[in-house]
Amino acid sequence: MKAFIEMTRWDDGRETPHVYWMDDAKNRAYAYARWGNPADVQVFKKPIQIDVRGRKFEVVRNIFGFVDHNDRPVAKTWTIKGSKGDEYTVTDDGGNLSCTCSGFRFRGDCKHVKSIQP
Repeated sequence: MKAFIEMTRWDDGRETPHVYWMDDAKNRAYAYARWGNPADVQVFKKPIQIDVRGRKFEVVRNIFGFVDHNDRPVAKTWTIKGSKGDEYTVTDDGGNLSCTCSGFRFRGDCKHVKSIQP
């Protein structure tokens, strides 16, 4: 899990930087805080799926000190080569499969995940 700051500039010109704690693929968010307000970290009871389309995130140091006490090592990961040569990481986190490709982020399923299923 990493801390990401959202750096999206919206059509109306506003920027509202917030910090999200997400998995490496940015598929699931575990917590959220407004930038500059470290006392107000909102921890989600269950990780939420986040739509990253049209949004820009950058990795930041975890200055808020949030630690997920349920964080545990990932059971298995695979590096899968895509049809155009890109490499993606497929993760099995206790039966929850995810992939770092854009297809999985948008549809919640992809051929890379299917390639490791029996």
